[in-house]
Amino acid sequence: MFRNHFNQARDAGWHITVHAGEAAGPESIWQAIRELGAERIGHGVKAVEDPALMDYLAEHRIGIESCLTSNVQTSTVASLAQHPLKQFLEHGVLASLNTDDPAVQGVDIIHEYTVAAPAAGLSREQIRQAQINGLTLAFLGEQEKAALIQRVAKG
Repeated sequence: MFRNHFNQARDAGWHITVHAGEAAGPESIWQAIRELGAERIGHGVKAVEDPALMDYLAEHRIGIESCLTSNVQTSTVASLAQHPLKQFLEHGVLASLNTDDPAVQGVDIIHEYTVAAPAAGLSREQIRQAQINGLTLAFLGEQEKAALIQRVAKG
């Protein structure tokens, strides 16, 4: 891994996101957190296989960037209905809805909210929570985040 590079980035004030727990198991997520200081995990699907990791993610507010359509396309999950995003939200993990790479997947965030999220079994309130989580996890100033969260919370 590129520990020194991540340390330099963090020391320079950059935030850290690491793709983990997609092809590899939950240990890759632990490694991203412990060795690279990840604040957000891209994909993170395999976190559901480790209850202690799920607790840790929730307690330490480490986000999961859930990419529903991408995870089906790459066969990380068999179907949208089997995606763990709902489990993340029910467990209190700060999980958000993302597109991964729109140019490769051929989807945009509107598709993820209007098609993929309902197919994954998310209620309107869970979709709103995923949206708020995304803003909470955004690498923005606190004032800007608070204003955006307030707008989403109002509906």
